Amino acid sequence: MFSFNRIAFYNIRAALLVFVLLPFLITIIATGWYGLYRLEASAKAAMEEEIELLARAIRLPLSHALQHGHSGTLQRSVTSIFDIDKVYAVYVYDKDGKRISTSGSSKARVQDREAVDLANKGDEQGEFDEVGGEEVFSYFLPLTDSGERSIGLLQVTRRGSDFSRRIDEFRVNAIGMLVLSALLVMALIWVGYQRAVGRHIHRMREDMELIAAGELQHRVAVDGPSEIRFLAQGFNQMLDSIVASEQELRERREREYELHTRLQQNEKLAAIGRFAAGVAHELGTPLSVADGKAQRELRRADEQSAGVLHQIRQQLQRMERIIRQLMDFARPVKPVMSDVKVTDLLHSSLAQVDMERQQQDVQMIVAGRDNSLSLQGDRLRLEQALINLLRNAIQATPGGRVRLDWQVTDPGWLVFTVEDDGPGIDEGDQRRLLEPFFTTKSTGTGLGLAVVDAVVSEHGGRIAVGHSEWGGASFRLHLPLNPHSQGADHD
Repeated sequence: MFSFNRIAFYNIRAALLVFVLLPFLITIIATGWYGLYRLEASAKAAMEEEIELLARAIRLPLSHALQHGHSGTLQRSVTSIFDIDKVYAVYVYDKDGKRISTSGSSKARVQDREAVDLANKGDEQGEFDEVGGEEVFSYFLPLTDSGERSIGLLQVTRRGSDFSRRIDEFRVNAIGMLVLSALLVMALIWVGYQRAVGRHIHRMREDMELIAAGELQHRVAVDGPSEIRFLAQGFNQMLDSIVASEQELRERREREYELHTRLQQNEKLAAIGRFAAGVAHELGTPLSVADGKAQRELRRADEQSAGVLHQIRQQLQRMERIIRQLMDFARPVKPVMSDVKVTDLLHSSLAQVDMERQQQDVQMIVAGRDNSLSLQGDRLRLEQALINLLRNAIQATPGGRVRLDWQVTDPGWLVFTVEDDGPGIDEGDQRRLLEPFFTTKSTGTGLGLAVVDAVVSEHGGRIAVGHSEWGGASFRLHLPLNPHSQGADHD
């Protein structure tokens, strides 16, 4: 919890405040403080200079009046400078340090001995002192005669509060400007952060929340500064990789489940096949014996008995056909591969179902035209597959039409198509049509199409079930061509 709060607090905004704004403000404060110090010193020097200028302005009149003993002129000059509000007091001393003229407060005057020393030095001097609990600044200027000999001393005094007030004004103005500048900088950084970074990060967080909620197809908007765009692109690429990995894992699981299901189904079919083979073997001989006896009795039976015997033989032959289908499905067959011409294969298959076609009054349409094709396969097994398909089509459309077509669709693949104009096959039944023992006919065994599927698988092909253009059923056998005939065909 502490770690989470710490991370939540430490964001880009806080980093800007700590590592950019705070050092900047410290620098501004330090620079402002030093500037304020320099301004205060400058203001103090300017105020001292004002006193100096006032003293120099009356120096000559005072020196002349003192030299010639004009006490009236001396007093008027002193009084005139005191009229300026900035002056606290004015004192005039003779060369013996005796005060001979005063204007203003008398508290700030110096002792006689000190005045003599200052006058004899002949140097200008300024100093701060405290008088009656109040700080004052005094400027001392020697008075000289025409021969530049010291004849007295001028002291001009100013209140220290004047200095403090001026400096306080400087300080208040400077601090106000400093605070205003700091607030302005903070506002600029805040607005700049929101415009340049904050809104993009906020939008990125919203996008991530959508993705976390399950919308894996949503992507982060790639805009803003280059660093934000780089992060968004990296996140989108990572998300694409995760989605692709999940899809691949899902497909792999589905394939594994399908293979597992198919394996279980094959194991069941193998067990059923072994059982069916045993049953067919045991039933084959008794059925042959029964059919033979029925045939012998038929030669000497009357007309009424002959009809019954014909029915018995038909049912026995049907049972024999079912047993042969069981045997074909159950016994393992290793295809005997050879070069098989397509025309020979088709003629043989059509001949096998011609009698049944005539009985059902079905029109057979042979649409293939390329008679030079051949493929590598087991001719008997391929005939068996085509015969089963043709027989199913004939049985599905009495008095209708059946079409047989063959053509090379994809390079290296020969496609046989058997379709009819019968009632067709329901969508739900199409998925189970190739399963053993599944049939849509009342008298079917459900093994004919299973045998076709097995034959096609033996030859490395596939079977597709669909609807014909006539509205009936359509079966397409995709078989690999003989490589030699394939090359000849394309030449």
